[in-house]
Amino acid sequence: MTIHNPKLLTEVLRKISARGWDRGQQVRAEKVCEMLGTGILVNEVNEIHIEQLCTTLEARGLSGSTINRYLASLSKMLRYALKKHAIYYMDRMPHIEWHEEGKARVRYMLPEEEKEMIRILRKEQKDDYLNFFLFLLDTGMRLSEALYLKVANIGELENEKYAILEDTKNGDTRSVPLTERAAGIVETYSRHSERNDRIFNLNVWKVERAWRSLRESMGLEDDKQFVIHCLRHTCASRLAQSGKVELHLIQNWLGHRTYAMTQRYAHLKPSSLLGATGVLNALQKQSSNG
Repeated sequence: MTIHNPKLLTEVLRKISARGWDRGQQVRAEKVCEMLGTGILVNEVNEIHIEQLCTTLEARGLSGSTINRYLASLSKMLRYALKKHAIYYMDRMPHIEWHEEGKARVRYMLPEEEKEMIRILRKEQKDDYLNFFLFLLDTGMRLSEALYLKVANIGELENEKYAILEDTKNGDTRSVPLTERAAGIVETYSRHSERNDRIFNLNVWKVERAWRSLRESMGLEDDKQFVIHCLRHTCASRLAQSGKVELHLIQNWLGHRTYAMTQRYAHLKPSSLLGATGVLNALQKQSSNG
């Protein structure tokens, strides 16, 4: 029986994961442990290690916001150990210098960009990545939610397919309806799979690398907002722009914890303010006739 040193950073990760951790954050934490060295103790991590970690992530072309997500995973492990001094003997929290993030804006994929993505990935014979990106585009799922979606999570109601998402970022379970295209992708990849098999046989690193390559092929390497997450924004934006889906339904679809997060798409609703003028017009007519 192998006895692991409880002070190992990997053991801290194991303990936090056992208590429940968003799968995407957990995967990033695993990569952090891998880059720092699986033999490093949690109380050995210092500013030099963190600087080396950032340099490695920068060399891979990751954006400031993405690097900050990796740093957040490391920070959570360090803070966990800091609170348990009797076990880990951590005397201080090493300083983490967060990367600057661009101004938050809703960057969504334009129809012509979608066509270009399809053309490029088909030409490069990257059908698995194309189907995965189209699935994200049609469902608005977070990257980790789609990557760890299992065949057993797919249901059907009145001939409509839907996905049940468990252990989401917010800790809630929600259902996401599938478009015909998304349902077709699921059918293709789950045809010969068992119920507990993941639908997409991909991982975060492969997907992010494929997206960076796609961005370069599209000539958008300088558009730092054109990240995988913009596919989620695109789904929400298209729902809002249709004028047929209320914001509270979009909130439920995306799994936003607060309405304020969904409010970012309010300006895209064509009827959100135009219809309100009817109230003023009616009052004006009443005043004129009175």
